[in-house]
Amino acid sequence: MREETAFDETAFLGLSRDARRDGYRLGLFAKHLEPDERPLVFLPIRDATLIVTDRRILEFRAHLVVQGSWNVRRFDGFVIERSIPRETVRGVDRKVGPPPGPQPGTAYVDERLVLDTADGVLDILVTRAPRPVLSDADLVTLRAAILAPQAK
Repeated sequence: MREETAFDETAFLGLSRDARRDGYRLGLFAKHLEPDERPLVFLPIRDATLIVTDRRILEFRAHLVVQGSWNVRRFDGFVIERSIPRETVRGVDRKVGPPPGPQPGTAYVDERLVLDTADGVLDILVTRAPRPVLSDADLVTLRAAILAPQAK
């Protein structure tokens, strides 16, 4: 099983840029990686975590064991919600704008990653907050990691 050391050379972006590294939590993500797969970027997004590896873009969600409608019994790690092969991505863009629908008086903006893939456009909500969390430098790092040539 992979452990948190898999993330030793990973770029932590957005809100994780200055956060304390939780080895246990990183280990929960690492166990989903192939033995020789390298994580390049770690980015917390709204209700999930995005990890870009040398092969895939992985969107993780927390797996909660529940009993009934509102009774969360325990946190049971992370599950891969979406896996996108990097070679299918042709472009990466960021959109910042008001949330969809009527939002009278709101001071929040949606920050979204827009991935142009061979299967169409994918939209990933990074955050809904008073201001975007990705810096311009973060976006450059993220775009480079996703669009960089892959080893065959």
